[in-house]
Amino acid sequence: FGGGIAEAILKALLARKAWGIATTHYYNLKLFAERTAGIRNAAMQFDADKLEPLFQLVTGKPGSSFALEIARKTGLPEETLREAEEIIGVELTGLETLLRKVEGEKLDVERLQGELASLRAQAQQQRDRYQRMSDELAAREKEIINRAKAEAAELLAKTNREIEKTIRHIRENKAEKKETKKVRQGLQQLSEKVVVKSQPASGPVGPIKVGEAVRLRGQEVTGRVLSISGDAAEVQFGDLRSSVKLNRLVKSAEAPTAQPAASPGALNLVQKRMGFTPVLDIRGQRAEEVMTVLDQFLDDAIMFGQHELRIIHGKGEGVLRSIVRDRLKRVKEVVAVNDEHADRGGAGVTLV
Repeated sequence: FGGGIAEAILKALLARKAWGIATTHYYNLKLFAERTAGIRNAAMQFDADKLEPLFQLVTGKPGSSFALEIARKTGLPEETLREAEEIIGVELTGLETLLRKVEGEKLDVERLQGELASLRAQAQQQRDRYQRMSDELAAREKEIINRAKAEAAELLAKTNREIEKTIRHIRENKAEKKETKKVRQGLQQLSEKVVVKSQPASGPVGPIKVGEAVRLRGQEVTGRVLSISGDAAEVQFGDLRSSVKLNRLVKSAEAPTAQPAASPGALNLVQKRMGFTPVLDIRGQRAEEVMTVLDQFLDDAIMFGQHELRIIHGKGEGVLRSIVRDRLKRVKEVVAVNDEHADRGGAGVTLV
């Protein structure tokens, strides 16, 4: 009758809108609270494995008394416990088991939620760290680029001065062989110090049009586009008018300024150096034409300090190959002459 009396008392208190907390192990009260508005189940959490209270109140579900487990832990004989389970009945024993299972699963969920929150916090810390590193790298990259630009500008000015000085020296000595060789060696040493690096384009973007301000990639001098024909543009750089490939130009945010006139020979030499390629293709040319082209190619390569060359002459009857090899034997600056790899031309290409 105790369970019935307890439920009747709770109904009376509920009708009077009373507030209170009732502690009980009556199962009928747990079912009453589950299906009655105005009253809720609650339970203190319990560690079913260690059989220890966790001192945490959870509302919304009934709890298990863990009576049999605690009795077993205190040393009550198994025979007595089995008889108690028979007296309680299968239904109530199953409910106790279900409640314990729900309680264990809830604890597992809470533990997993805690681990997930910890992992999220660690991930956020890593994201913040990587963002700081990215910002620092971007700042350092900008600083390095600016420093490299300044060094490149200074090196370019020095190179132009050396080129002009070299040209004057060659002219004053009337291009004597010993003096020319000495000057070429000096230019080769200077060229080894010059490393051209592409700089990120800055300023306006879009296709280049006539009348716009432009500059060569990696340089600071600004010019004005006079005309465009195909993939090349005629550009006025100060007093110099030059034809330049469009892919070597970028728009400039600065207006062109008048530049002091420089030695035409120096400017031509700079343009020639920028357009030099270490590959010479003489296939299809006549033997008498080859010598002039080959000598000019070798002279430019020596002057610009080019260490490796490829001369494509084809196989055929071997006439052009013999002319090339004979000429290379008489050039003191040539260290070695070999055939290209079989997969890349073999005897039809000479490596210098």
